[in-house]
Amino acid sequence: MSEIFTSTAALALKDTLEDIDTDEHGSEGSKAVFTKWMTVKTMGDNYIEYYEVAGSGLAGEKPEGESIPVGTIVEGPLTRFNARTFGQRMIVSEEAMEDMKYDKVIQAAKRNNRSLWKLADFDATLMLVRATNTGFVGGDGQPLASTAHVLPGGATYSNMLATAMSPSKAALVIANAQLMQMVGHDNLIDGVEAKKAVFPVQQWGIWREVLGSSYDPTPGAFNAINVINRDMNIAPVPVKYWTNTTTNWGLITDADLGLMWFWRRKPKSNTWVTEDKTMMNYAITARWSRGWVNPRSFFFSNA
Repeated sequence: MSEIFTSTAALALKDTLEDIDTDEHGSEGSKAVFTKWMTVKTMGDNYIEYYEVAGSGLAGEKPEGESIPVGTIVEGPLTRFNARTFGQRMIVSEEAMEDMKYDKVIQAAKRNNRSLWKLADFDATLMLVRATNTGFVGGDGQPLASTAHVLPGGATYSNMLATAMSPSKAALVIANAQLMQMVGHDNLIDGVEAKKAVFPVQQWGIWREVLGSSYDPTPGAFNAINVINRDMNIAPVPVKYWTNTTTNWGLITDADLGLMWFWRRKPKSNTWVTEDKTMMNYAITARWSRGWVNPRSFFFSNA
């Protein structure tokens, strides 16, 4: 909560000021980054649940005169998304509203809006920051990126590069091979396809080369075709809020129920007066939940 009095912004009372240098405001929702790499949905209740069920495995040969082999279905974990409430309030004294000669000083509604949308982006990016942190796990008891994701039948699978690599053609060739052999819920090979690359902004140049070059960007192989550009359709998404590393990166795949953002209530503004103190209150709140169900939707290089 912020409080604005004439004493806290005294310079704004001066007629001699030419302009105010302050935070830029605008349509903050349209500037959000998380909507570019997450699936955004709405939730109709204060929580929603997803249930993993493994299929029946491979069919078998039926010898003549024998019964048809029986398939089985295996239950997996339950993942719950709980709506959380976020907000900010600014209090402006009646005197400050009367005396401030520069509207840019207060702009309470715009400042609140900016703060809340920034929080949304930071909150979403925490999933990338904590990708391998065992203190923040999904329904299978593993973090988003793990070499030991648990299948309903008890086996495990990985959504990480076996050997961490910096972004390059070679890294994506190896990653794509692993993705093509990604197992489904019943431990049979299904395969998934990379659709987006998410990375800290410091890597934007190398990703531009790897994804955009018609010819191989690898030194000494410039005459070769860049198979990444020709055969894979990956959109680069630099995440400016991913600041705990300059070397990690990940791929968003076409697997269902991946990194998801649920609005329970989109940002909503309120304004009211505290009568006994003649203070104007500007507030904004929103409710959301975010997370994942299917780790196959993300492939990570912990470089």
